[in-house]
Amino acid sequence: MAKLRVPPGVGERKDESGGTPTTAEKEILSKLFFDEKEFLDRLKETVGRATRFFQIEPHTGRVVLTDEARRRRVSDQIRLLLAGHYFVGRYGIAQSDQMSYRGIAVELNRPASGVSTELTDLVRDGFVARDEEGLYSMPFHRIDVTLRELEQSAPATSDPAGTGEAPRRASTRRAPRPRDDPVLKSMLEKAVDLSRYAWVRNLETARDKGLAGLLIGKDEYGVEEMTCAQLQIFLTRKFPVQVSRVAINMAFLLVKSQYVAPAMRGNEIAYSLLPMGREYILGTASELTRVEEPSDTSESAAV
Repeated sequence: MAKLRVPPGVGERKDESGGTPTTAEKEILSKLFFDEKEFLDRLKETVGRATRFFQIEPHTGRVVLTDEARRRRVSDQIRLLLAGHYFVGRYGIAQSDQMSYRGIAVELNRPASGVSTELTDLVRDGFVARDEEGLYSMPFHRIDVTLRELEQSAPATSDPAGTGEAPRRASTRRAPRPRDDPVLKSMLEKAVDLSRYAWVRNLETARDKGLAGLLIGKDEYGVEEMTCAQLQIFLTRKFPVQVSRVAINMAFLLVKSQYVAPAMRGNEIAYSLLPMGREYILGTASELTRVEEPSDTSESAAV
C-alpha cells in the first residue's frame, strides 16, 4: 500500500491559543510593546519646542517664560508654566508637578483673582487637571499638543511689558447648552414626583450629589448609568443645587470600584451605582431627613 502524503502544515498546532505564536503573529503583537527609543525621540522633539517658550533654573526649578511666551494670552502662559513645571517634577528638582493657583499667579506676576477664570476654563476643556486639594497640573499628553498649537499661532499682543493683555473686546464665550441627548431629554421631560428626595438640596459634596443623581436616575427613571455631564444637567435642572461635571468626575475617581463602576461610552465615562454606593447615599439621606424632622415638629408645636 502506498504511503499517504500529508501536505505540509496540516495537523500542526501553531496559532491556537496557548500554542507557540508564529513569526507573523509576533510581528503584529510587537506593536503593542513600549518603544523606548521612539518615546525618547518624541520627548527630544517636545523639549526642543519647549525651549522657545521657557527655560528652567537648574538649582531652584523655577520656570522662566521667554519674552515670546510673556506676550501670549494669560491662559497660554498658564499652560506653558504648568508644562514647564511638569518637567521640573519629572527631572526630580521638585517633589511634584502640581501648582496652586496662588503660586501660578505669583509666577505670572498677577493677582490671584486674575488667573482663576482662565484656570476654570482650562480644566473644563481638559488642558489642565485639578485635584481635590485644588492643585493644578498639566497631563503629559497635553504638553506637545500645547506647544504645537502655540508654534502655529501669533502672540496675542506686542506689549513689551509681557503682561499678556490683549485689547479687550466683547465676550464671545459660548453659553453652555445641553447636547441632543435622548436619555437626558427623556429624564427632564418625564413627570416624576421627586418630593421625597428633598434632602438632595442639603448635600454638600460633589461626590454625594453625583451618587444621589445615580440613585434617582436608576430608581425613578430606570437609567442604569449616567455620565458626569448628564448628572450635572439633571441635578441643576431638577434640584436647586450647584455642581459641575468636573467636580463630580474628580470625586468619582476617588471612589470608583467602591461606590461607582466606570465604563467607557464613546468619548465619555459613564458611571453606575454599586451596592456600597447605594448603601452610603441612602444612609446619608436618612441622616439628613432625621436632622430635619425635629425642626418640623417644633414648628408644628409652636403653631
